[in-house]
Amino acid sequence: MVIDNHSFEEQIRRLLSEAQSELRTIDGEIDILRDKREVVSKEVSACETVLQGFLRRSGKQPLVDWDTLLANAKTHKDRIRIITEYYGVVRPNQLTDVLYPRFIKSKKRGNAYQIVIMNLAKMIDDGIIEKSDSGDYRLIGSQQKLPVN
Repeated sequence: MVIDNHSFEEQIRRLLSEAQSELRTIDGEIDILRDKREVVSKEVSACETVLQGFLRRSGKQPLVDWDTLLANAKTHKDRIRIITEYYGVVRPNQLTDVLYPRFIKSKKRGNAYQIVIMNLAKMIDDGIIEKSDSGDYRLIGSQQKLPVN
């Protein structure tokens, strides 16, 4: 038995038309947002490049995404090795500055500093790192890696 109800069919067609119209509007907004995102992304990239150039020229530390760079490191020793590879020569304060807010779960910075010092001492004993007279540390037989941009 087939129901011959024209008003039901008309309502469904009207709903379908409205849904298609809304879909076209959303697709247009997506295209606009995609274009806007591309422009802003290029602007962010340009600003980062300019900032890193300025920091290099002024002798300040360039911005490094340590979370990404140290993502595969499992221990503090591995993180210290990676940071030392990146900078070439490091001081315990530099290592603590990088590791304390992100990777060392301690309430006090002084405790984090002691963790760094203990790991440096173990790495010296293992022959991974050497200490110069001025308190600088560097990997044995390595050179500083250039920043990847």
